[in-house]
Amino acid sequence: MLSPGLLTRWTREALDAARTGDEDLAGEIGSRIADQADALDLVAACRVVADTAVRALRVMYRQPDAGRGEAWVLDQLGDAEQDPARLFAARVVTAYANCDFDSVTALVAAAAGASPAERAESFRPLVTYTAGLNARAARHHPTKESENDEH
Repeated sequence: MLSPGLLTRWTREALDAARTGDEDLAGEIGSRIADQADALDLVAACRVVADTAVRALRVMYRQPDAGRGEAWVLDQLGDAEQDPARLFAARVVTAYANCDFDSVTALVAAAAGASPAERAESFRPLVTYTAGLNARAARHHPTKESENDEH
């Protein structure tokens, strides 16, 4: 088990590295987390990354209205359907966005049972997916329609 401070620092460093395009550093930090973290550490790190992704999604899209049965859904996965690590990232973020924390925990617990190399390969796309969402959110300019949706 990693100390919460160290885990938080490494998770944030991985996100920062991915945000700046330093995929080698993001991968190295992800490998460090995968090598030294236990299952609870991995759940915590993945939840921090997923929370960051959801914040970006909320900037770009209207929050689904749970009272009307709306939820975040997986669509337009592109090559993620053929790439288990990218599919893992999309599923974790979607589950987290829908406040389905049991599914987040189950997905991460399943990944935690893999080898450290496989855990790192699952964590990296989650970090890079989140960095990509953050970059899109930073460039996002709401349209009149999306501004009206918020009121």
